Amino acid sequence: MISRLICLFMLAGALFASSATAQSRPPLRPLKVLFVGYDPARPLPEMTRSAPGGMSKEGFIAEYPVRMPAFKALLSQYFSEVATMDCRDWKPADSNPYDVTIFDFRPNPLPQQDSARLKRRLRPAFLPDDFSRPVVFIANTAPEMGEAIGLKLDWLCLCLDADAHHLNVKHPIFNGPVAKVKPTLQLKETPEGIFHYTTGKNVPKQIPMWKVQNEGYLTSKDARVGLVARGNRFDEGPDAEMISSGVCTKDVQAVALGRHGNFFLWGFGSSPAKMTDEAKKVFVNTVAYMQQFAGKTPIARKYNDRMATTDNVREIAAAATREAYESSKVEIQQFNEQNRKEKARLDAKKAAGQAFTSQEETMYPYYGHDEEIPSWEDYLKSLTGKYHGKFGSDASAFQAYISKNFDYLYCDPTAFFTWTVDEDVAQIGVSNHSIKLLDTCIDMLRRKDREDLALKVLKRYTAENFTTAKEWGAWLSAHRKKLFFSETNGYRFVINTYN
Repeated sequence: MISRLICLFMLAGALFASSATAQSRPPLRPLKVLFVGYDPARPLPEMTRSAPGGMSKEGFIAEYPVRMPAFKALLSQYFSEVATMDCRDWKPADSNPYDVTIFDFRPNPLPQQDSARLKRRLRPAFLPDDFSRPVVFIANTAPEMGEAIGLKLDWLCLCLDADAHHLNVKHPIFNGPVAKVKPTLQLKETPEGIFHYTTGKNVPKQIPMWKVQNEGYLTSKDARVGLVARGNRFDEGPDAEMISSGVCTKDVQAVALGRHGNFFLWGFGSSPAKMTDEAKKVFVNTVAYMQQFAGKTPIARKYNDRMATTDNVREIAAAATREAYESSKVEIQQFNEQNRKEKARLDAKKAAGQAFTSQEETMYPYYGHDEEIPSWEDYLKSLTGKYHGKFGSDASAFQAYISKNFDYLYCDPTAFFTWTVDEDVAQIGVSNHSIKLLDTCIDMLRRKDREDLALKVLKRYTAENFTTAKEWGAWLSAHRKKLFFSETNGYRFVINTYN
């Protein structure tokens, strides 16, 4: 009898504990999530010099059994259905039944590749141009999969460490819908790279930072390195938003957390096993946040990540000083010194018969070669480019010219960091980023004032090919409130198709 009572008490206690746990756990959100990565039940992928994601072989192999299960465990705490798939098996149609797909590593390229694309030796395509399912990319998976379809989540630098800064803490990913998170901010030293750009001019020596991961590549050689995308003109339209930068070697505008259309860049590389508790919740919020962007494909596509923008030109003009030149000389000297030290260290290791790590083996051929320090004239010529013949070594005159004509700059969206002053627009005297330019040109057509010039400018800065003032006027009236200027998508006015 006593043993039966004990059993009943134990059963009641277990039921009570189970009930209490269920009540304390938030209800699962009705969200179907597909996680695409490497299934540890499958053999390791083939690796040559480095592992997928730019990881060291050692780090990748050590994390292989735990990475996918860690993501699955985290997501399963919050969402009603979480499926995993090996990236080597994924096909675009596999994402159709799911609300959000997370890509931890890239899948195989699409079987049908555009012949012109392959002929130009561009990266292969992994997604169809019209892929409209919500996606969260982890680190470098974003540019690897997004370049072919014109995403702004491009490859600025695989150099993102463990902390975020310049957060938009009012953004929804910090305020739900799964969990409200007030990021713990700690004052830390500002990354040195920020001060090498004009955008870092007023940034203090210490800034508040949010710890996303418990380790990064600066403290662990086997950690997966995070990625930042170019912030230049990133959020110029309604289809993109920058949420955070992070500790890296680039400018304060470098994007660590950001969205372009139905695609989100989670630039940090760690799995939940090494994320902070706050970051886990923000990651889950991010997945839930992206559900609403089904079908909201990017409006402004950036097919050339090496195009110049007016942000680049601003940096060029600022660098055309003796002070900037002397600073660049110091940087090169420091780089060469560090390069020589690393070469000596590896030579000693090799002489001692010690094996290189996979990363050391990859980098060894690049050490021991000093970068040449240019003369002032060569330095300035590299900045002024086609305008060197006009200004020579007169840096002040060059800067004045850029300042005077900044509103008329044209950055070729198809070329390699190529820019010029659009003399046609300069003649008209209205910024090519202002709708007023379109109004002025249409008015010129009506008044029969330099009609060829007006038509040339109208066609250059829109995707239209009308010939009369009446046609242009009707088009502008129909779309005026929806137009925005996109440097990255053809350097022209683009129609906001979301409204």
